[in-house]
This record gives sequence, C-alpha cells and structure tokens, in this order.
Amino acid sequence: KTYDATLLKKAKGDYDGPLSPPYEVFLKYLPPDATEAQVEAFFAGCGPLALKPKLMRDHKTGRVIRGFVRFADEAGIRAALRRDLARLGGRSVSVTVATTCGTMQASGTHTPAMFEECVEALGVEWNPDGVYVDGTFGRGGHTRKILEKLGPKGTLHGFDMDPEAVAVGEQLRGEDPRFVIHHAPFSSMAAVLAGVAVDGVLLDIGISSPQLDGGRGFKPEVDGPLDMRFDVREGVEDAMGYLRRASRVELAAALEAYGGERPAAARRIADAVALAKKDGSLARMTTRPFADLVERAKGKEYQAMHPAKMTFQALRIVVNREYLELERGLAGALE
Repeated sequence: KTYDATLLKKAKGDYDGPLSPPYEVFLKYLPPDATEAQVEAFFAGCGPLALKPKLMRDHKTGRVIRGFVRFADEAGIRAALRRDLARLGGRSVSVTVATTCGTMQASGTHTPAMFEECVEALGVEWNPDGVYVDGTFGRGGHTRKILEKLGPKGTLHGFDMDPEAVAVGEQLRGEDPRFVIHHAPFSSMAAVLAGVAVDGVLLDIGISSPQLDGGRGFKPEVDGPLDMRFDVREGVEDAMGYLRRASRVELAAALEAYGGERPAAARRIADAVALAKKDGSLARMTTRPFADLVERAKGKEYQAMHPAKMTFQALRIVVNREYLELERGLAGALE
C-alpha cells in the first residue's frame, strides 16, 4: 500500500506548525460514554491543564459528540497532539488544534473569528491616523485591537443594534476618545458618517457568543422567549411575531433559504407551526417547546447538532434582516 506523506505525518502526531495561546485541542471520535475524568486521564502525561476537559453531548441521548481540552503551556499541547489517533475506550481519538475557543469562554465574552487576520487586512498600521469603521462592535474584540494600532489622530466608529453591546461601547468611549459608538445598524454607516472620509471598514457579521449566552431565544437548547432580535427596542418584530404572521409558504421558503432545510423538512416544520397557530399552542411557546415541535416535525434523523438549530438560524436571519443589512452595509462601505 502507499500512503500520503501528510496523512502519515498526522498519524504520527508530528505537529511542527506555530502554536499560540490558548493552547487548546479539539477532540473527535470519542467513545459515546466517555467522561471528563477519562479524557483528563487520557492526557495525563502531557502536562498541566489550564481548564478541565469540556465534552459536548447530544441533548437527547447524552452521547458524547466532541470535546475540547486546554493546556497550560505550549509543551502540553504539543504532547497532546502526539496523542492523535491514540485509543480510548476502543476508539481512535482525533486530536487536532482547536481553531476557536468559544466553548471555553466565560459568559459575556467573545473571541472574534480570524482576529489577527481581519485587523491586519484593515491596514491600520499603514495609515494609523485614518478613520475606520467596525460595523459590528459586539463586545469590542476587533475594536480594541484596532485601537492598539490606531495613531493619536485616528478615529474608529463602531456600530451595533444590540443595546447591551452599545452599553459596552459607551464604556470604551469613555476610556478612549478616539472611539465613537453608534446605536445603529452598519447598513446606515453612509448616512451616519456622511461627509466623513473613511479609510477602512470591517464587517464581522452574524451572532456573537454573548448573544447566545443571553435570554433572547437564540439557542434551541436553552429555554427563553421566542425573540431573536439583535435590536430589542420597541417596534421591532420578534421571532414570535414573525411566526404568527408568516404564511406556510413564506415560512417554508425562509427555512429552506436561510436554514438550509431540505424542502420536505421545511414544509413539515411550516405545517407544524400552522397547526400550532390554529390550536393556539404557538402563542404560549418558548424556545424549548418550539424546538421540540421542530424536532418532531423533522422526524428521527441523526445529526450531531440540535435538530432545530438551522430553523433557529433561519428565524434569526429573517427577524434581523441580516442579508438585507449586509447588502446595504457593503454598498454603504463603498460610498
């Protein structure tokens, strides 16, 4: 037999690439009944851990799907990577470098995706006294990094629709006069900054960890109101309002377009929602009962994530008009 050299190197666990904190590994193909203690013992000879192992389990069966382990130093993670494909409970466990650390973060914090690369691409170092826009302030991850590189005459404008994010932005504004926060969608930047010559715009779209941690119904696993709004000010329609207003055809199309649901599954979910509207049960639903309704409508099908996750994604996109905001934001950034 012949073997690909890259795969053979991986099988030996020889990882010679650069590593930086947090020193975290991602685990796949764990035994379905694995425990945190067993995983900790699996890496016992690799060095001290920064945090206890974190195992992600199927919400219905309790079976382990994947896991994360964070080590205290680089020597620990390199030793852990050499355990790639080692056996645990009759399975060969995949051990790779974790590309995100969201599962290990404290509630209310957020590490942006492609953090360094996004800030570098903005080009602040080449024009430190320019005017820049962080179109989705969130909790200020990108913003603070940009401010580190910004010169004394530079200005950074942050936009966000989330009142909690804006409150964090107001605190930062009090600490650094180069920063201005706007309680507005990034699609309005052209109007808000009319007449201002902007040198660079960063748009990190989607949802952030603190919003998932909050009580606005973004996660099917956590009970809460069917809200899903980024902007919770009065007059903005929430997910419940949309579900009660949308027709079967409209809802099915949204689930297919924005949630990637198969047409048949999208129709079944839309039918189930229509029946719940008719018998009055929808109006009383919170996220968990609604997620159960979606799961029953989809039927039994194996998947690692919650069966209602993509339906929730579709509703979030519709409620917050995310595609329209992105289209307008891109146009505004180029004006």
